[in-house]
Amino acid sequence: MMRQSVLATLLAFATLLSGCASFPPTGTNARFDDGLDAAAIFEACMAAHGGDLRAYPGDINLSTDGHWFGLIQKIQPIVSDAGFRVTSEERYRPRDGLYSVHHEGPLGTKQVVRTPNGIAVYYNGKRESDPVKISATAMTNDAFQMFHFGPSFFKARATAMARVADENENGRTYRRVLATVTPGFGESSQDQVVLWIDAQTSRLFRVHMTLNGFESTQGAHVDTTFLDYRNVGPFLLPVRFHERVRGPLRIDAHDWHTLGIDLDRGWTAADITGAAFEGAATQAAERLQ
Repeated sequence: MMRQSVLATLLAFATLLSGCASFPPTGTNARFDDGLDAAAIFEACMAAHGGDLRAYPGDINLSTDGHWFGLIQKIQPIVSDAGFRVTSEERYRPRDGLYSVHHEGPLGTKQVVRTPNGIAVYYNGKRESDPVKISATAMTNDAFQMFHFGPSFFKARATAMARVADENENGRTYRRVLATVTPGFGESSQDQVVLWIDAQTSRLFRVHMTLNGFESTQGAHVDTTFLDYRNVGPFLLPVRFHERVRGPLRIDAHDWHTLGIDLDRGWTAADITGAAFEGAATQAAERLQ
């Protein structure tokens, strides 16, 4: 009986390892007949999303809810932090790079304050000093800025772009751009991200990324697919997401969706840079209709 259990475990593990997507992707020497280079494809994507968020003078406020899959919680408990990261309220002011997130989960609250000068993390109102937790949080916080605010993240951080082979999925063609992001996510000096851009709409469909900013994720790569979008003010923002680990294992990791979005509350830096939101930042984002 024990031998059968061991064999079943080994077979399951082999299944997880099989078919892992490669990174960097194949097709870096592909030739194209449409006359479009990486820069042209990316600029069309920026335009489709409403332009560069960094030029926006106001604030952007999001509410999200999600679900972590069981295996990722076991493999990466510090990165997923699923005891605290289930729902979130996010406050972002693009013009000066202020980004603060209030998470809630079964173990309580987690507040993350990201400024151009650093990061502060609070669990249940108490500031965290563990460098391992702070490192993991810096990586995931940067990644979620990218997920939620799209091409503007690459406009700010991509130091090189190259077109790689197109992909077809479910009858649609996606042009792919390999971006080198410097600095990378969290404490990484550099990461790479493949942008899948819909050939018809120029919308960002998927990002496939390395995770060099945390010791236990170095060498791993994941992708996140944007399953739905909503027009908000002048911008097109994603509102439904599915994240998968693609290597060295191949598993589902995280589903989440946007519950609410609103703009221009006029909160101050002091309202979002402490252990909890204050003032105009406190109210939940306006529910999507």
